[in-house]
Amino acid sequence: MKKNVTHFLLSAMAFAFVGCSSDDKPDENANTITITLQEKYETPTFTVLDIAPSDAGTNAVYEWIMTKNPVDQVTDSIVGSTKDLRFTPIYAGSYEFTLNVTAGDKKGTKNTIVNVVNETANYNAYITRIFDFDPAPGMFANDLYKDGNSKEDVMKTALGRIDKTSVGYLLDLGGFGGSIVVGFDHTVVNVSGASDFRIYGGDVSNPTGAKANPPAPGLIYVAYDKNKNGKPDEDEWYEIAGSQHTKSTTTQNFKVTYYKKPAGEPLVTASALFLDYEHVYCENNKEEKYYLARPRAKKEFYPLWKTQTSVTYEGTRLNVDFKTARAGQTTLWYSTPPEWGYANAINPDIDIDWAVDKNGNKANLPGIDFIKVINCVSEPMGLCQQQSSMAAVFAGAGDLHLLKKYNLKPAKN
Repeated sequence: MKKNVTHFLLSAMAFAFVGCSSDDKPDENANTITITLQEKYETPTFTVLDIAPSDAGTNAVYEWIMTKNPVDQVTDSIVGSTKDLRFTPIYAGSYEFTLNVTAGDKKGTKNTIVNVVNETANYNAYITRIFDFDPAPGMFANDLYKDGNSKEDVMKTALGRIDKTSVGYLLDLGGFGGSIVVGFDHTVVNVSGASDFRIYGGDVSNPTGAKANPPAPGLIYVAYDKNKNGKPDEDEWYEIAGSQHTKSTTTQNFKVTYYKKPAGEPLVTASALFLDYEHVYCENNKEEKYYLARPRAKKEFYPLWKTQTSVTYEGTRLNVDFKTARAGQTTLWYSTPPEWGYANAINPDIDIDWAVDKNGNKANLPGIDFIKVINCVSEPMGLCQQQSSMAAVFAGAGDLHLLKKYNLKPAKN
């Protein structure tokens, strides 16, 4: 009996010891975050690849590190800080990434490889499509128009002037609010710390020189085709925040309405040979009212393919100090173009990282597929009034990365 009791006590002690030892042993997986991520991806160049790991919770912090870069051999560079990584390569090769995830005292890590192949056909470095061409009334608003043309006809003509080489045919966007929407045949990649595309426009190389028709700056919007439907949807647009973006002289929600002159209305002239002083009536939301005076030899200022008798544009207005070269004349002007971030700026190159949403927050776009340029100047001046000779002009856009990759010579601005 004593032997049995002793055996029982020894067994119980052994069980207790084993039980305590099991409870006290730390769980090796307790502080580890399990990450689900594909081991390998395949993608062509100039295509946005969305790499989506499993979700580690609302408090998780993500860090994407490129551990192998076949292009410049730079390694261990941080390339993302969100759960999903959008990777848009320009050059072929095998890229390796490490994802580190932390949530409180828990950590996890996972590696993946992206094999990039070259695009199957050479992309065009310049814009290939026009989605909209809507010049506001101005001196050259009907420059591309021929009798009987529809808006679609005018857009085809406009595309023929600026695609493929963008060597400098200037499309006139008319007065304030006139715009053009264009697209590439590929995604222009957003490369960190570098300019991504160039806007071609008017000559601003000598801003201190007097000009007969100094180009007005154009506001730039960009869009990434996130739903892959091949067209710029309204919710995809982001503004390029240029050098004038936060200046006190920049006006938000500025509005101008242009009224088409009724057919058969008599001309208001001092000399019937030269001017129609009351050609297009305009008013804005600053309680300013004025006319666009038209030289008789010029075409109509109001776009002839528009059927409506008035048109209103609303948006951001930049303050540009247009000044006459000599007092009392309206043929030569001085102006100070913006430094960067606009069409017809001193620096024509655009960094996609300048894109912001309607609240001013950085857009963080992986690239862009579409560009919109809008005349953002309204400066009534003498006989020119509108600004008609101070219209924004646009001559195309070029992908700076593609020009470099294909070893093409960029067109002159």
